[in-house]
Amino acid sequence: MKKSLLLLSAFLLTFSSFAGCSAKTANSSSADTQVTTTEETTTEPQTEPTTKELVEIDPFEGADFVFAHNSDGDITEKSPYEFSKPEFIYYSDDNQYQFLEDSTVKGLEKLNNKGCRMFIFREPLNEDLKEGDTVTYHLFIDDDNFANDSFSNNEDTELAEYMAEKNGIRLTRTSMKTKIHIEDDPPKEIENIDPFDGYTPTFSFNGYNYWIYNDSPKAELNNKLDSPKMRFEYSVSLAEGLGMNDLWFGDKVKYSIKLLYKGNEYIGEDVNKKLEELNKGIRLTQTEKIFDVKPSYISGTYSSNTNSSTARPDNWYQIVSNTDRFSKYDLRDIDGSTATIPITADLIRQFCDVQDDSMIGAYFRHNTTGTAYENLILKKHNKGIILVTEPSDDELAMAAENNVQLEVDPIALDGFVFITHKDNPVESLTLDQIRDIYSGVITNWSEVGGLDEEIIPYTRDRNSGSQTAFENMVMEGTPVYIHPDTKTTMVEGMGGLIELVASYQNGTQSLGYTFNYYLNNLYKNQDIKVINIDGISPDNENLLDGSYPLTSAYYAVTLRGGSQKAEEIKDFLLSDEGQEMIELAGYCPVR
Repeated sequence: MKKSLLLLSAFLLTFSSFAGCSAKTANSSSADTQVTTTEETTTEPQTEPTTKELVEIDPFEGADFVFAHNSDGDITEKSPYEFSKPEFIYYSDDNQYQFLEDSTVKGLEKLNNKGCRMFIFREPLNEDLKEGDTVTYHLFIDDDNFANDSFSNNEDTELAEYMAEKNGIRLTRTSMKTKIHIEDDPPKEIENIDPFDGYTPTFSFNGYNYWIYNDSPKAELNNKLDSPKMRFEYSVSLAEGLGMNDLWFGDKVKYSIKLLYKGNEYIGEDVNKKLEELNKGIRLTQTEKIFDVKPSYISGTYSSNTNSSTARPDNWYQIVSNTDRFSKYDLRDIDGSTATIPITADLIRQFCDVQDDSMIGAYFRHNTTGTAYENLILKKHNKGIILVTEPSDDELAMAAENNVQLEVDPIALDGFVFITHKDNPVESLTLDQIRDIYSGVITNWSEVGGLDEEIIPYTRDRNSGSQTAFENMVMEGTPVYIHPDTKTTMVEGMGGLIELVASYQNGTQSLGYTFNYYLNNLYKNQDIKVINIDGISPDNENLLDGSYPLTSAYYAVTLRGGSQKAEEIKDFLLSDEGQEMIELAGYCPVR
């Protein structure tokens, strides 16, 4: 005995009050039913039984299904036929089925007029259906005397027999196969859309890395699709260079439009082809666009500690013959002091063919001496070589604590200089006088041939390049004395110290220190005067012959056993071409 039917559809439960199909008798008055009889006599017995002529009905008469794409591009039956949501209807069947809800099919109406409640049902339409595929429709009878267990061929035969025996109806067919022919709407008027209209990505720089600040152009474009199964996405990649984690100034970033649809991705012109195929009425005027990586703001100076532009010197010329030796990705791993920025800037010019000097500062960042040593020793931010002054005791201790050895090689000479206001009449000091001023022994300018004014000596922050040079070359272990009644002040940043010394408020009382190259090239101030030491000026000639007492050096510092590329950069700086480039940048070469 067949299993009982499980109906989950609410609309089918509504029909449970009907009696089903009524059996037709021989004396039925229906116009569709005909009865044939034979004459009876008293002398002859009846020879033919009463027979019933079956009424032929095609339950699928008028069921002409038309197929089209819906908004998601899926195949669906076109109105007026609407099928129910998929549901399970058999105990022994794991498949779901859909019933025709709005039964305007002429064949079903004829059956209904005979007192039979029948429905057309099918499996849910597969998303992969295409032109020429076949969809099969079946019959379901709402009759407790007939158990619908499945729509196998056997059941089709049994249903036909049941209808003939119980209801006098011969079903001309119990299933119908229909080949799909898609009749889409006429092509929509095309709307041309530029997905990048008004969009430019913003690139930010934190001193070590570039990243894209905003990367969502035209997100509202998805509203044009009006489809939960289809959406646009934007992918970002480098059109040249390394990877997105290595994003750097001068790279070209490519934005590409992707159309995601039913698990597939479409890019480039395939996007427009798919939109046209699905009759979306949308065409993208471009599906990819390339943007140059440029920060939103470039100051035109090397850093916040300089006030001079990045323009190359008037006598600049190309020195390097092999420009492929270093890339911009190699040179970005340089860090250093403010005073050595022009060396790195000229490396960029020589090897990267940068013509716009206002953009030089975007290719690199020197993070000042103390931070540069920390980045190198702690192996932070891929900094493999730093251009700085000599390491301080703190920095040497840091290296020892982290089990690294510093390779320190001089690449350029400079003069460590003391400065005062231009109106101060003092022209020269001895090292002993300077040491006595900063140790608190000398407190008035009149003691060294100047005006009767209190001396206001300024110092730099700990582990800055100029502070380390001051402690090692001048004080030589003598502590700096800060008396409560004096105005000895520690200043952060060489530019800040120069500004204080030059300010009108301090006038001729101030005394400070810096590097000669920095003062003449990176932070110029007309109110500053350099004081000679023992009557000797910090000119290049005096630096090279060693006559200037405070001759200092800039060093290329690497880690022993560190980056090979960093060692190659150092080797170049010490080569003939490298020393020529350093001199061209305004420094005194070491040889």
